[in-house]
Amino acid sequence: VIATMRNVGRSAALAAAAGPALGRTLEIKQLDVCDEGSIRACLDSLPGRHIDVLVSNAGVGMAGPLECQSLAAMQSLMDTNFFGLVRLVKEVLPDMKRRRGGHIVVISSIMGLQGIVFNDVYAASKFAVEGFCESLVVQALRFNV
Repeated sequence: VIATMRNVGRSAALAAAAGPALGRTLEIKQLDVCDEGSIRACLDSLPGRHIDVLVSNAGVGMAGPLECQSLAAMQSLMDTNFFGLVRLVKEVLPDMKRRRGGHIVVISSIMGLQGIVFNDVYAASKFAVEGFCESLVVQALRFNV
């Protein structure tokens, strides 16, 4: 099992929770979903870049009136919450399709189904995730993914 973090310097709590599994059945590696090079480096460090199960749970929140949010902050949120997932799937899906097996588990939010006041941009990012996954599953299932 590989657990990934954008900042492995903050892995102390995870390492403590892992206990004796750390270094035996669990490794912690650096991976930033906003950086294609980071994703590739992490996957390249695995034998054959082999991933059986991808669990995508990277995400950031944003709450408050729309007019109080900067466009740069909105773009950053979309880059993490939506495009981060897209980057990961683009890297692991070809091998899963070739092997005709694998699982992609995406952690989203109820706000991907129903927006909530003052969560406009966050909800939009999760709606995008839901639409992406609903569309992707149609082709992925043909490859047993």
